[in-house]
Amino acid sequence: MNRIFAIGVVLFLLVSPGLKAQQTDITEKLREARLDSILNEVIFDDDNLSYLFGLKKKFQFLYWRNNFDSRTFFAGREIGDQQYSLSGQLFYLHSIGFYAGIAGAWYSQLEPGYRTTVLTGGYSKSLKKMKFFRYRFSFDYFLFNNDDPDFAPLYNSGVDAGITLKSKNFGTRFDAYFLLGQEVATTLSWDLFSYLNLIRLGMYDKIRLEPEVSFYFGSELVEFQLNEVIIDPVTNMEYTTDYKDAFGLMNVQLQLPLTIKCKSFDFEAAWIYNLPRTMDEGLDYPDNSFFRFSIGYILNL
Repeated sequence: MNRIFAIGVVLFLLVSPGLKAQQTDITEKLREARLDSILNEVIFDDDNLSYLFGLKKKFQFLYWRNNFDSRTFFAGREIGDQQYSLSGQLFYLHSIGFYAGIAGAWYSQLEPGYRTTVLTGGYSKSLKKMKFFRYRFSFDYFLFNNDDPDFAPLYNSGVDAGITLKSKNFGTRFDAYFLLGQEVATTLSWDLFSYLNLIRLGMYDKIRLEPEVSFYFGSELVEFQLNEVIIDPVTNMEYTTDYKDAFGLMNVQLQLPLTIKCKSFDFEAAWIYNLPRTMDEGLDYPDNSFFRFSIGYILNL
């Protein structure tokens, strides 16, 4: 899952079939922001952890992180017009592999701005004889902040399964995520990342670049041409097109984060560039970019 963490489950209510793809996208964005640092690096993939916790073989800690996104996108599609968002997450993690947390996001152009809380529990571990290989599983449950009595979200939970292959300076991740509820939806992501140390502030503290490219696969509603004209017997309206769900590559994302790691804190400023793709021949999404600023803190228990 690309860093990133992104956050905000269900920005739009499902009032028409055309909004289904948007709801799926925003649900995944909340996950992405939640996972921005947790599963990608901080959760037992960071060489600093043994130092921070006194070289203990077993340890437990809390990790808090806040993110600011200058614009809001998902799968390369902009949500709102220059809409910015704030997201946060708090996680408990144990070195044996178990973790649990809570996450949420606020959006500048929505009412209410805070829509959903995500509760998460999971397990992540590397193989004893293959430390470069890590696997993970997690379950998410969504709590919605909506007073509309007619609100009936398509999805109320999700399951993730993923693996990471990582060397000292390079790595790759693959995640499959399944949204569950009234319907089931599947998304896939594949990330390639590296670490380039720029300045060492001490034995463990450093400033470094963490370039990454991510490929996101999901479903979207696609308009297609009918082989023949269909006439509605009730309204007598003629239809020459219809819609169907199509699964494929939806976005390629390039990230260039500059990260400062100092003691228990980590700071990040990232420039993120999207190259959205679509399976609908009648649509064309423009390339776009935005900035993300983050601060995190890890507390030994």
